[in-house]
Amino acid sequence: MDDGKMPKPQIGETPAALRGAKQSEYITPQIFEQELSDVFDNDWVMVGRQNSILEPGSYMTAAIGKRPIVCIRQKDGSIKAFANFCLHRYAKLLEGRGKVGRIVCPYHAWTYEMSGRLIGIANPQGFGDACKSEMGLRELACEVWLGFIFVALRHDLPSMASKLKPLADHLARYDLSSYEDRYVFDEEIWTGNWKLVYENFVECYHVTYAHKQSIGPTNPTRLAELGPRGQQQFSVHYNPYRPEDLPEVHNEDLDEDERRRLLVIGIYPNALVAIDANFVWWMTLEPQAVDRTNGRWGLSFTPKAMKGMKDPEAFAEKVREVIHTATLEDKRVVAWVQQGVQFNAAEPGYLHSTLEIYVDEFRQYLDRMMGRPTTTQQRD
Repeated sequence: MDDGKMPKPQIGETPAALRGAKQSEYITPQIFEQELSDVFDNDWVMVGRQNSILEPGSYMTAAIGKRPIVCIRQKDGSIKAFANFCLHRYAKLLEGRGKVGRIVCPYHAWTYEMSGRLIGIANPQGFGDACKSEMGLRELACEVWLGFIFVALRHDLPSMASKLKPLADHLARYDLSSYEDRYVFDEEIWTGNWKLVYENFVECYHVTYAHKQSIGPTNPTRLAELGPRGQQQFSVHYNPYRPEDLPEVHNEDLDEDERRRLLVIGIYPNALVAIDANFVWWMTLEPQAVDRTNGRWGLSFTPKAMKGMKDPEAFAEKVREVIHTATLEDKRVVAWVQQGVQFNAAEPGYLHSTLEIYVDEFRQYLDRMMGRPTTTQQRD
């Protein structure tokens, strides 16, 4: 919509309860592998924030599903993404984060420009004409949206900008592209299927009960509000602050709702974002095994808030501590669910018809990507 607002259904009861996924969805290796091929190989995947690789040659490594990739800032300021393996014997080229002038394979010293072009081969006479100067690393589709980096194996997908335009309009006053990355953690291992991690974040039913030491008291479930229904690429719900816990706001562009809410956003298939008036918390999911997920996450702060605060460093550290505690609480409940689904019961569980509606919509997305009949037919 032109004013950046989207219709918001109210929390309430509906006559039929939704059924969740069967336990086998979270423990079956064949289903996990199909998700990697049908979902992660065929859609945009969020890998991080652009402000963490600001200078030419600075890079970050990540994964699309289990496929290693690297994103590197180019001399012209753009970001390119490549498959993170050497064309020779497939060694992984880069690890973690850093800055390079050239990419040199640690195995046999094949050398690439930061643009991906092959420029050096050790003992080239041994390869005849097979290796040519026009060879280069496999370049992937790469797009920056509101400061977040998205990568795809396919180059024929609709842009994320087009897919997420309604969401970008909704978030326009936050100016997320300008946020400064203060904390980035490239490894946070969850003992759970990647879908359990995702589903945990897009439902507001658990907040009061699972987050007693962090956001449960300040953003209780009873205040939760829903966002739009039926979006094809994302979901939004709101965990408002209690009036006595409203944050001090330094962004004059925000409206009354934006000042009192914590927005919780899921972007299919692997991106999770929480936004309040002063910061954004984000996490990208990298499935490693059917019961193991890496959650790459970070905290970014609006310069408007940092400039307006008496002690911005203390504020940033306090937010980090709250998010760290909330993460530990979430990791604990996800591990409990992963343990529970090992029973492999045939009967699917139930979903709250409003507070867990976006778990159902995420399931519909997976069904579309994997060519399955929609599970929304599973109603009482």
